[in-house]
Amino acid sequence: MTSLSTLLAEGLRPGVYRWPSAPGVADVRRDAAAAGFGFVLLDTAEIHDKTGFLDLCATAFDLPRWFGRNWDALADSLSDRSTGAPEVVLWTGLLHLLEHDHDTVDVALQIFAEDTTNSGQLRVLIAESETPDLLSSLPVL
Repeated sequence: MTSLSTLLAEGLRPGVYRWPSAPGVADVRRDAAAAGFGFVLLDTAEIHDKTGFLDLCATAFDLPRWFGRNWDALADSLSDRSTGAPEVVLWTGLLHLLEHDHDTVDVALQIFAEDTTNSGQLRVLIAESETPDLLSSLPVL
């Protein structure tokens, strides 16, 4: 297993990645901080729908109170954060949300991918050992 500190030191490019052998949250948080990155945990193990996901994003990303809780607002809010420190986003529990709301996961992945291309700030790491079709095209760490 490659450590996050090694991946970041080697210049992990912004993007959305599958990381089936991801270590625990505390280790990822520590390695991100040591490399000068912010850390965001998206744990969707108890989330069932778009509303819950957007509420989680508002809290996890510390979005402003005026965050509109819709897809456009999420995309805009993430791009507004592009002047800050780069961030590592660890997404756990994705398969649970995928079982309940495939469309929410699909749109969220599109927004994250677009943001990584436009702002270059996010490294979204999906900590799942299974690979559903929706994730099969993502690079693996």
